[in-house]
Amino acid sequence: MDHSHELDRVASALVDAARATPLTATIASDTWTTVADMVDHVGCIQRWATGILRTGVAADEAHHVRPAEREPIEWLAEGAARLVDVVADADPDAACWTFVGPGVAAFWGRRMIHEATKHLWDLRTATDPTPSLPAEVGPGTPAAIIDEFDEVFITRARRQQNPAPLPGSVLLRPNDSDRSWLIEPDWLVVHDPRTPSASATLTATTADLALVLWERADPWMLPSRFARAGDDDAIRALRDTPIHL
Repeated sequence: MDHSHELDRVASALVDAARATPLTATIASDTWTTVADMVDHVGCIQRWATGILRTGVAADEAHHVRPAEREPIEWLAEGAARLVDVVADADPDAACWTFVGPGVAAFWGRRMIHEATKHLWDLRTATDPTPSLPAEVGPGTPAAIIDEFDEVFITRARRQQNPAPLPGSVLLRPNDSDRSWLIEPDWLVVHDPRTPSASATLTATTADLALVLWERADPWMLPSRFARAGDDDAIRALRDTPIHL
C-alpha cells in the first residue's frame, strides 16, 4: 500500500499549521507544551523514521535533534518532504526494524501518517480546545489508528510496563461504520466481535474513538460527540491507562 500521498497531505497540513501559529503558542500537550516544542519533536521523529526506512535497521532519535542554528519551520518542512519521498520510494514489503520487533517498511508509512495526524491535532488546539481528527486523513485511517493501538501500542505496553487490567471490558462501537472493537480486561482486543458482551460501551464516530485512545478526547466533556453505557470506571480506565506513549 502506498502511504505517501496521505502522508504528504497530513504532513503538509502540519507544516502549514505550525507556520500559521506563533511558536510560543500553548497547545494541549503535557509533554510538548508549545508549538515550538512540537515542531522540534515532529521534525526529529520524521527524520528518525526516514533513516530507519533508508537502512532497515534501528537508529538513535538523538541524532536527529534540530541544530540550534536551523529555523524551526523550514527545518520541519524539509524533514517532512524527505520522509514523504522515502515512503514513496520504499518497497512496503521490505524487511525493516520496528519498535515492536522485525517488520516491514509499510509499518512506518502507516505509523508516520498517524504521528503527523496526532500532532496536527495538537497544533490545532492552539486555537480550538477540542478539534476533530484532522480531515486530511483518508477514510480508512481512523479505524487503522484503533487497529494500530492494539497491534503496536498494546503489544509494546505488555513488554515494557505490563499495564494493570481494566475493571471491565469495553466495546468501542462506531456510529459511522460496521467496525467494532472489544477490549477485554487483560487488554486482549477482539476485532469486530460477532456477539459482543461488554461491561461498558462507548459509541462515537470512529475518529472520535481514535482520539480517546490517543488520550485526546474526553467522553465526559464532549457529551454531544460520545454516548456511554454500562460501567463508567471501565471506560475511565481505558482512557487513562498510558498505553499510547
